[in-house]
Order: sequence, then structure tokens, then C-alpha cells
Amino acid sequence: MKKSFNWTLSNLFATLLLVLGLGLLIVAVLMSFGTHISVEAVATALILLLVGLIFLHPAPLTILAPAIGLISLSAGYATYFSTQHSWIASLLAVLIVAVIVSYGFSLRRTLKRRHSQWY
Repeated sequence: MKKSFNWTLSNLFATLLLVLGLGLLIVAVLMSFGTHISVEAVATALILLLVGLIFLHPAPLTILAPAIGLISLSAGYATYFSTQHSWIASLLAVLIVAVIVSYGFSLRRTLKRRHSQWY
């Protein structure tokens, strides 16, 4: 049975945070790619996206999976430009953040539950 999505104050706040985080991420990358300011803006966008996902209940898979990808890539971007452009450190940051966040939001359980409804 599909759970309906209800607009509550928590979901409105989550949507606001997700939109602000995505907007800040786009502006930071397009306006000042690779600078110290863009690293700080991307890290702030990462936090906004993460808090937005926390407040979004129930988080649909169509929002959860791309948001986890954006959060992970943001961590990799911030790591790459904060270090001496180390690809290994940024790849490790992407993988570690993706595993921790997907485990925290039970992405595997969500995929299994969604897959069981495909039959």
C-alpha cells in the first residue's frame, strides 16, 4: 500500500531547506567554482540538504536517492578543493558520506519495500 504524502509544517520546512540548499549549491558552483567561498557555500548547502531530508517524512525514493547523491558529491567537492586537490581523499569522502547517509536514512530498506511493490 502506497503511503500518501501529507503537507505538514515539518514537510514545508523540509521543502524550504531542500530548495535553499539546492539553490545555494547551484549558485556556489556556477559563480565561483573552486574558490574558498564556494567550498564554504557547498558545505553549507550540504548541511541544508541533510537537515531538509531529516525533516521530510516520509521521504519519497525519488527525492531520497538524488539528495543522497548531491550530499555525497558536495562532500567530495569540498574535500577536493580543501586539500591539495587530492582525488583519493575526495573519492573516499564521497563513498564514506554516501554510506553513512544512506544507512542513516535506511535507503536499503526503502528500496526493498519499493521493490516488493513492483510485483
